[in-house]
Amino acid sequence: MKLPEIVGISGSNGAGKDELGRLLAERCGYHFHSVSDLLRAELTRQGKPHTRENMATLSKKWRNESGDDGIMFTKAIKEYLEEKDQKGYKGLALVNMRHPGEVKTIHSYGGIAVWVDADQRVRYDRIQAANRGRHEDNISFEAFQADEAREMHPPADAPQGALHMAAVKELADIHIENDFPSVDAYRDYLIKEFEL
Repeated sequence: MKLPEIVGISGSNGAGKDELGRLLAERCGYHFHSVSDLLRAELTRQGKPHTRENMATLSKKWRNESGDDGIMFTKAIKEYLEEKDQKGYKGLALVNMRHPGEVKTIHSYGGIAVWVDADQRVRYDRIQAANRGRHEDNISFEAFQADEAREMHPPADAPQGALHMAAVKELADIHIENDFPSVDAYRDYLIKEFEL
């Protein structure tokens, strides 16, 4: 199955979202845009640690300030559409949708949403072994579980713009279970499945 020009990628932490984005860039000429990288850069500018809580708070703040639940994705898509011919892009891979408004933005531009997941313990162990150099990775398994629970299912009294990953998962068009034994096996699956 060929993917469309605009692909929003989301999923649980350590599931393999970035790998799909990188493959689309490497093999298909897509522009790979990580919203998480934008958040990390802004936190660095503010002198704040790159915790998942700080990243969530900042993304919520940006959404609330703009009144647009998909503001970061709208901006990225518009920039891509303006630059794609000049830069030779064949598509746009956006990682990481964390609010249902972002999925709706992807859909409004004719794109699709992909959800990538894997067993929670497997994902935690992958992150620890990968040593990605991210501050937010240096936590216990219990803290990892608590962060994920908070992001997946916000409390009923959560403010507007709060992360709601369960709603993103529900709205996704394609679901991938990354239970592959290696990165190479996962990449081989993605190449075959999406004709990359």
